[in-house]
Amino acid sequence: MTSYKIRPYLSLIGFCILIFTILVNIAFRLAKDPGSKMLLSTFSAVFLVFTLLWGIMGGIELMTLIKKTNRMKADYKNEQISREEYRRGINSLIVCFLVNVSYLIIFSFQLWYVICNWDMLNV
Repeated sequence: MTSYKIRPYLSLIGFCILIFTILVNIAFRLAKDPGSKMLLSTFSAVFLVFTLLWGIMGGIELMTLIKKTNRMKADYKNEQISREEYRRGINSLIVCFLVNVSYLIIFSFQLWYVICNWDMLNV
């Protein structure tokens, strides 16, 4: 029997980086000292670029999920896995797809934000 346990680790890491980016941006808006504003602006730009580069990892994870789904369907058709294992695997993959696709949607909004506000960003 093969195991189809997979977790959307790359998307979860992307969500964490996105949350750090938002927190640094909020801290930048609340800062009063010019020195801390300059430092937070630099951190915000670095996190923003890193989050955008991490979107590539989200795409790679989506491709991996699609391959796992196709392989699981083929194994089920060839009767290499049981119906119960197939159901558990598909339910797990659906949750992974939801997390990954929601990350990619949020990534798309962030990419749109960067493109629209390129002049205001300190990249």
